[in-house]
Amino acid sequence: MIIKIDATEQARKAAKAAHELFTINAILIHVIGGLGLIKLLNTSMDIAIGLTIVISAMLIIYTYFRTKKAKANDPYLVYLHWQLSLNRYKILIIAYVFYFLITSIGLLIGDSGVSSMDGTSITGSIMTLLGTVPLFFAVLVSAVLGSGSMFNAGRGEIDQKFAQKYPQ
Repeated sequence: MIIKIDATEQARKAAKAAHELFTINAILIHVIGGLGLIKLLNTSMDIAIGLTIVISAMLIIYTYFRTKKAKANDPYLVYLHWQLSLNRYKILIIAYVFYFLITSIGLLIGDSGVSSMDGTSITGSIMTLLGTVPLFFAVLVSAVLGSGSMFNAGRGEIDQKFAQKYPQ
């Protein structure tokens, strides 16, 4: 059940900022940034994904510290939405861990001398793609969740169970 918290227009805008950053991370950093790194810098998919994960990790760390600040200094609505944004990063972090595990398994298996026509390891390519698919879906889900939460924050709304989990 969604509840409405009485908040000023300024507080609702500050609450939206958490989800705007989350959505920017999902769409601009992962999708556009990852593809841009591959095309513009002519890098491999592994390097592009690694760089986007590093940039994303910096945004996650920023969100963590901003949430701590919001808890101490900001209106309750603002704190709740920063906390919600921080909690939603768990989806991406799980996808990152899965990506690194699958990629590491690909490195451990090795290529056993088999390579594709462009000289890359077939095993490495398969494992990279296998790790990338869940990451792609995590980014897609994150973008949808972030935009929905942005709408709720703009209206001063939050899930009642979430608000009970993080009392004022």
